[in-house]
Amino acid sequence: MVVFQGIEKWLRGAKPLISIMPLLPSVVKMEIVAIDDTGRLVIPELIRKKLHLTKKVPLLITELDDDKILIKKLDRNEIEKRLKEELKGLDIDKIASGVRTEVKEVAKKKYAAVLG
Repeated sequence: MVVFQGIEKWLRGAKPLISIMPLLPSVVKMEIVAIDDTGRLVIPELIRKKLHLTKKVPLLITELDDDKILIKKLDRNEIEKRLKEELKGLDIDKIASGVRTEVKEVAKKKYAAVLG
């Protein structure tokens, strides 16, 4: 086909495009979804099955830019392993107590009218 041959020639000459191609996944699965009235977003079935997403799987949602969000599947075992490594030898109770105290002080200042 003439159109295909033209695109093929263009791709061969488009070095910047070709140079980034190895960085992209071989198959990118995309679907357009909408948020319902209660703010829920439905993850397409093929993606849920591939990533083994069920009701109990925790997801982290983060705003990246003005028009981008990232949804990451969290692995509880990996988080637990990293926390054990990073907190090894630290007094967790002392850290938690310090955080609670700091939160209370900030809340008292910020919401003094409400808290009295």
